Amino acid sequence: MDSERQRHSDGKKEASWTVRLAAPNRRFDVRGVDIVRNLKRSAVFAFVFCLLLASVAAHAAATPCEAYLNTATTAREALWKTIVSGAGNAATVAVMDGGRIVYSEGFGPADRATNSPVTADTRFNIGSTSKMFVAVATLLLADDGKLSVDDPVAKHLPEFVMKDPRYRDITVRMLFNHSSGLPGSTFEFGFALDAKPHAVLLERLRNAKLKHAPGAMGIYCNDGFTLAEMIVERLSGKKFTDFLAERVFGPLDMKNSGPSIGEWRGDVAAYYDADGKKYPSEVVQVYGAGGLSSTAEDLCRFADSFAPGGKHILSDASVAEILKSQPTGITASLKGPAILDAFGWDDAWLTGYKKLGFQVLSKSGGTMFFSTNLAVLPVKRMAVAVSISGHASAEAVTYAVMNALLKDRGLPFPEAPAVRKPVEPQPIPPELLAHAGFYANQDGGARFAFDTTKHALNIFPLKQDASDADEKPLLTLVHNGGFFHDAVKGLKYYFITKDAQTRLVIGDIPRFGGDSPDYLKIGAIDKPVAFAVDVDGKLWLRRNASPFVQVSQGLLMKSSLHRELPGYMTFFGLLRIETPEFAGIAATGSRDQVEIILLGKDGDIRVKGAGFVFSAEGAATPLAAGKTSVTIGAAGDNEWTKLGTGAILSFARPDKGRIVVLKPMDDDPKVLFDSIVDSGEVYAPEGSFVFCAGNPGDAFEITAK
Repeated sequence: MDSERQRHSDGKKEASWTVRLAAPNRRFDVRGVDIVRNLKRSAVFAFVFCLLLASVAAHAAATPCEAYLNTATTAREALWKTIVSGAGNAATVAVMDGGRIVYSEGFGPADRATNSPVTADTRFNIGSTSKMFVAVATLLLADDGKLSVDDPVAKHLPEFVMKDPRYRDITVRMLFNHSSGLPGSTFEFGFALDAKPHAVLLERLRNAKLKHAPGAMGIYCNDGFTLAEMIVERLSGKKFTDFLAERVFGPLDMKNSGPSIGEWRGDVAAYYDADGKKYPSEVVQVYGAGGLSSTAEDLCRFADSFAPGGKHILSDASVAEILKSQPTGITASLKGPAILDAFGWDDAWLTGYKKLGFQVLSKSGGTMFFSTNLAVLPVKRMAVAVSISGHASAEAVTYAVMNALLKDRGLPFPEAPAVRKPVEPQPIPPELLAHAGFYANQDGGARFAFDTTKHALNIFPLKQDASDADEKPLLTLVHNGGFFHDAVKGLKYYFITKDAQTRLVIGDIPRFGGDSPDYLKIGAIDKPVAFAVDVDGKLWLRRNASPFVQVSQGLLMKSSLHRELPGYMTFFGLLRIETPEFAGIAATGSRDQVEIILLGKDGDIRVKGAGFVFSAEGAATPLAAGKTSVTIGAAGDNEWTKLGTGAILSFARPDKGRIVVLKPMDDDPKVLFDSIVDSGEVYAPEGSFVFCAGNPGDAFEITAK
């Protein structure tokens, strides 16, 4: 894996950052911020900025190959902007043309402490771009005669069972076009190897229901790819990453690809927050769903295996399978092409390129710390791969570089959208007015109301009290030409009704070019059921989090009721209360849906959903002035304390223990202190919580003054 590989280069060595250019062989947006303000705010930014200026000067000394000058310039401008703005820490890009890597470059330091550069061999976590590797692995097994993609999943995984009997109809193909109906995502991002994710998923599914009928629609679903990973291991008799090393990475000369960087621990890109704090390397154990790491150059080599003349590891039939559209039941009801009508890809045919006669496939991937995007134009043996450490999205950069590549090669490319003109409101057809009512999506519930005077659809948040006046709409959409237009973002929406369900669909989504269902209409409940515990405006404390979990993942949650929609509650999105102890999925068709149940433990009523276990706020013990000792009990549950008044806190903890101080906020809690990256003292205002995680018997000491 560490051996030197052949490289196409212009022969010039860069100071610090690697650049490669060669002659041709015949998916968050980048945010601009005030750089000066950032530099004043952080000495770290000042150091990095000076470092970047030095690197830019080094780059200027290199003479890119004339044929790809525009491609290189486009990538450099976008990625340096991302890093200097603070949206990204480091980045890498690679471009393939005619089956050769013609341009490759690293940006920013992989590690600021050592000033080690990002090179072509520096790994980044690629998140959901990993899904394409389990897709290929599955098709390799199909080529071996060990499965058909239309086999039921349960045929190969008999331990996979669900409360919903329809699970027997889920096929292998449905895992890859996201149409299985499985609830969502069963995993956590962290900093260490965790419990067995396969067993955790199977246990969750055993008591779960499908969010829609198998094959009905493509709604993004990570869990399907974890099941596919399990099938690969079952039929190959090998660990999934070992199978990839033998059948994919090795044959394609992908020498720098494998498990997530937290498991690799070699030449990897580090993540830093806005204050310059370096976090441990990220571990993502659901390899098929999003747990692999790679380099931009390796991703381009992988992409070339689908191109005519490329190094194929799949049969012709399987290559055709992975390149063709994979429609679902709802596809024909949409006005445009559907997103996720593909075998693992986000898009099999990006619309902007399809109009020009090119098939461009795309797969994005994101973790808490990384973003990756891969775009492939098979017929030209072209590919662009971009990975970024930080919170910027790699998608926009990828397509900008792809368009620059097409321009450099004298080929047509999608033109930038014309300046949007104001939408002229047109009367709403009477039949559409019947779609007023309550709706839900993955973000929660909403009320749709039509304004026939302004010819608009207003989408309001649910009222906390029925007597409340209407708040400002979340969204106002103006009707014109059969669509409801968002004049601010330039998006357009329309309604469809299929199988007695009405949905609001986003049409022609930018950068994807396809349509995707968003809101589902839900009905009022005639005889609403009340939950057994008070959940209106309540805080909930996570009790089963690993000491190595990334804290942005729901340590502190809030639940609420909505007086205008009795029988529903908000907790992990909008839920329908079905019994006093159970609330189920309301927005059938949205991604990452969760059901919750009440549990009793040692006199404590707890809420469990998707493997997360919470206690009510009252489980936190008061934190008084002076020293407070906290011990993790025999069950290993997280312990919580709460400040009755503001105080300066300091801590003593075991080596593998974790302390996090959180301040409740309206939307997400604010992390004031995290022992993963912080030390010393911290001021915490009144009402803040202190979270302790560790092994049974671990003792913590909190000093408040």
